[in-house]
Amino acid sequence: MKKLLFSIVVLASVMASAELVVHKEGSKVVLADSCSNAQDMIQSLSQWTQNVKAGKGCSNLEPMTKSGSDCRYDISSCVPEHVVKYQDAKPEVDGPNCWNLSLVMSGILPSLRYSSPEEMHFYMRPPLCKALKDGEARQPGDVGAIRTVSRAGVEESHGFIYISEKIAYSKNGFSQMSPYALQTMEEVMQTYDVPNKKECRKNQIDLKSDCRNAVSFYRCDSLDSYMDKHKEIPEKVRTTLKKISSAEDCISKQAFSGKSLSAEARKNISDTSKAILAFAEEAKNSPEFNKLPKEQKNFLLGGIFYRLDAIGDQLSFSGEGSLAWETKGLTEMFGNVASKLVKEGK
Repeated sequence: MKKLLFSIVVLASVMASAELVVHKEGSKVVLADSCSNAQDMIQSLSQWTQNVKAGKGCSNLEPMTKSGSDCRYDISSCVPEHVVKYQDAKPEVDGPNCWNLSLVMSGILPSLRYSSPEEMHFYMRPPLCKALKDGEARQPGDVGAIRTVSRAGVEESHGFIYISEKIAYSKNGFSQMSPYALQTMEEVMQTYDVPNKKECRKNQIDLKSDCRNAVSFYRCDSLDSYMDKHKEIPEKVRTTLKKISSAEDCISKQAFSGKSLSAEARKNISDTSKAILAFAEEAKNSPEFNKLPKEQKNFLLGGIFYRLDAIGDQLSFSGEGSLAWETKGLTEMFGNVASKLVKEGK
């Protein structure tokens, strides 16, 4: 009954305002807006789904309801499964955030968790991501990176998935109160104080402009695609990435269940962290690893470092203090070994 009343209230509000609203109704993702705007957004959403090779799509979609010039559509078939599952969803603990969502939807990371601004910055460059040139057409699925610009430099402020000039996919903050949501692009820009000026919303940030907050855009390939292209990457690296993915999956499930980790799960995460450090130590004497180019070693080891570090951060948010402390300590040790490995590379 409560869900029905909520849907009626939402419907009445939408039809009165004729502004974009996307929300869950049971298992359906429902988009409501003026009929003309809704059709434009549905087309962009469908293109996004095709771009991420989700095996879905929609055409000739009929509205669920229509009132004058306003329409409501079930867009579940038009969006990636992630949206169907997580639209309006909130984690049970703090941590999962905007940067992580951007990296997950780009196929760079496998699981929802906390991501640091340093991790976001690390990936927003080759080999996985390239900055769009000014004037280059944006595509559904591109990553938007909002940054704060000051005399001290440029700092990461927010990340989101660009779908069109009208709509984006975002989680506005790391709080457990912040949901995953399809929302208007203007809502994202206003939330992070990006002025509605051309120079603040170009593909690349102009450091000479007076924009205190500005956005830049990137096009990214998935980590799986990168690994498939580079057969020279040793099996031990691939095994290490699988182990860290398993640990990330574990803490992600905890973040959305709110339950404490089992003793077995804690042991598995602890063993994984120690195994990752052992991998770095062994790599010193691995001809197969040491013959990789310096840039490639930096990318592989850097990615592992930031992922292990993020596991420690998420464990802290989830109240797993002692395990978080252990993981962060092992991360620091891994970083020291990895730095030496890169310096000794080609």
